Amino acid sequence: MQALICVVSDDKKGTSSTSGMQRTVETSPLLQHRIKNVVPERMERISKAILERDFDTFATITMADSNQFHAVALDTEPPIFYMNDVSRAIIALIVEYNRLSIANGGGHKAAYTYDAGPNAVIYALEENIKEIAQLIVSYFPQKPGEFKDVLGLFGVDAADVNSHAKVPAGFNEAVAKKFEVGAVKGLIHTRVGDGPRKLGDGESLLAESGVPKTLA
Repeated sequence: MQALICVVSDDKKGTSSTSGMQRTVETSPLLQHRIKNVVPERMERISKAILERDFDTFATITMADSNQFHAVALDTEPPIFYMNDVSRAIIALIVEYNRLSIANGGGHKAAYTYDAGPNAVIYALEENIKEIAQLIVSYFPQKPGEFKDVLGLFGVDAADVNSHAKVPAGFNEAVAKKFEVGAVKGLIHTRVGDGPRKLGDGESLLAESGVPKTLA
């Protein structure tokens, strides 16, 4: 699995994650419903999907949980708005992208998720990530040279990422407007790791005494 991170804003948030969550705990009835009735079942299902490499189920749960997290923020008193118009446009693109895939007999090919902020993380299998990046730059062009293609997504032509802009055949382009350069301030393409590992004593950064090792 790979991820495309869309940096929508690097500004300081109007409501910090800590204070926002505290307010939500104190005022949101929806949060209590989520804790008691939604999260336990979703945790079981998404854990099973990950173990079975079932991307379609993983994508469905990931997006639903992101949506509900932001619904809980809106259910807070006073309401908290983490996403902006760019965030919502990215959601519209991924929803349409998945609709097209399902209409053509496939399953979900991408999953968006947002934490307490406007920046999007889009998960996809390796074979689909390039097409998703092409779709994103079609609506959110980048400054020349801004995209660092460290994994070789676009090869030698990565310097001008906008030249790779492409919308899939059959995609409804009216689902979102096309934004100016800078609406998405940056794109980061990365791989999802294979999970935590237990390292041996020889790889520890601490000596047996508990004191950090001298490495240089």
